[in-house]
Amino acid sequence: MKLIKLTDRMISILGLALFGALLGFSLFSTVYFTTEYQEIPYAKGDIFLVVLAVCTLGLFCMDWICRWVLKEEERQEKRIRILLGLVLFYTLCFCVLWAKGACCIPVGDQASVCTAASGFRCGDYSMLTKDSYEKYLFIHPHQLGLTALIELIFACFGNGNFQAFEYLNCLGAVLCVYSGYGITRLLAKNKRGIVYYLLLAACCFPLFFYVTFVYGEIPSLAYSLLAVWMFLEYQKREKKWCLAACCIACTLACLIRNNSLILLIAFVGIWAITGLGKRQWKAFAAAGLLVAVFLLSRFGLRSFYEERSGVSLNEGAPMVLYVAMGMQKGEGAPGWSNGYILHAYWGASEFDGERASAMALEDIRASISGFRAAPLYAAEFYREKFTSQWNDPTYECFAMTHINGWERCGIVNSMYVGKLHTVMTWFMNQYQSLIFMGVFLWMIFRYWRKKPLEEQVLLITIFGGFLFHMLWEAKGRYILPYFVMMLPMAAVGLAELAERAGIRISQRSQRRKIK
Repeated sequence: MKLIKLTDRMISILGLALFGALLGFSLFSTVYFTTEYQEIPYAKGDIFLVVLAVCTLGLFCMDWICRWVLKEEERQEKRIRILLGLVLFYTLCFCVLWAKGACCIPVGDQASVCTAASGFRCGDYSMLTKDSYEKYLFIHPHQLGLTALIELIFACFGNGNFQAFEYLNCLGAVLCVYSGYGITRLLAKNKRGIVYYLLLAACCFPLFFYVTFVYGEIPSLAYSLLAVWMFLEYQKREKKWCLAACCIACTLACLIRNNSLILLIAFVGIWAITGLGKRQWKAFAAAGLLVAVFLLSRFGLRSFYEERSGVSLNEGAPMVLYVAMGMQKGEGAPGWSNGYILHAYWGASEFDGERASAMALEDIRASISGFRAAPLYAAEFYREKFTSQWNDPTYECFAMTHINGWERCGIVNSMYVGKLHTVMTWFMNQYQSLIFMGVFLWMIFRYWRKKPLEEQVLLITIFGGFLFHMLWEAKGRYILPYFVMMLPMAAVGLAELAERAGIRISQRSQRRKIK
């Protein structure tokens, strides 16, 4: 038990440091992109008192709605269910209308994956080899799971029908909100936190705007949140079907998006610490089952495509290249994509993984030497890399989806380049600060309480994402899943703040009456 308590305290301290930094940066500055949408983020100062006042006003508004929902105890659960239904329906409608009106088309990596999936449907597997023009899956074989998902969608709805993917993303956004609701019910000590979550989730516009992004963000996030919900349910009830659902959902998330492995590691880590601390073999068995399901599924996917295509899959660009690029300064912010991967693997090494790895290691050593020689530069490099990803309130939801295939209506166009864009970006900025504040409060309020380690699963995943992307390639959209994972914790933290403030106010009023 001492091991579990020590782990919980260590995670809490690290989490407080991370969210203290996030909250501090968000209150005083914000990262933006120009409406020309060159991927070059820039920082702009905020007026601290204005951000704090808007967050306070938002908290008061949520609490006013919460009081109405919970005013009659016998009808509380029914009203929460009604509010849940309204939020889910609103989420679906908003996302569908946005997918229809934004007129987005896949470009870049999105287009490459869609092209590969379309080719697979027609028996063309050249993308798996270096003989094709793009060589996309030859260089990035980790995208095979996403390609398989898109191929399945094309098989059901027509080859090249990327809009079907966008509409399925809308369902994915609904699943994200609903899974977050299930997680919050397990984290919250009362129903106030549940109501707060639903109100916060209804305002998570970066998630909603990303439904037009034909890539792995929404599907992997939906499966990740479902996996977290089932993980917490299993830890509480020990139902085997919850464990099975957790393993399947987590595996799908990892196959679609490699970064989801951070969540898998969080699950395994918690089960390992729990097993050691409580001497429970079930925890080790659960961890082993999850790892086995993932490894077998990945092996099965690769074997299926090798058998079907007759092509032996390449290992792709070495992962160490991404670390080397993450330590370089390009046209954009430090650590952002600068073409290094293709240069090192395609150009300089001619697809020789060993040569590319040796080049990357040499470049990493050169970067480390430069950081040692100029510590102030190193500190500024990583400060800017950190804020350029985590302090962007839009998480590139406009930058990544701004290219359209046909004419947009005035409202949607204004959301990208007009007054609505300014208003929405301003709102997201205040909303982001409120979320960071809520998570910070959640950690403070629970620090000295005796709580099960599994309640830290979201925080562990977010901190893992922070470490990963400080080493890896940087990009604002990579942080979106972690931001959505913050909502349940933020809701519980803000709800407890409101509850404590309300208790103190009522106590003061009672004292005045007595006097």
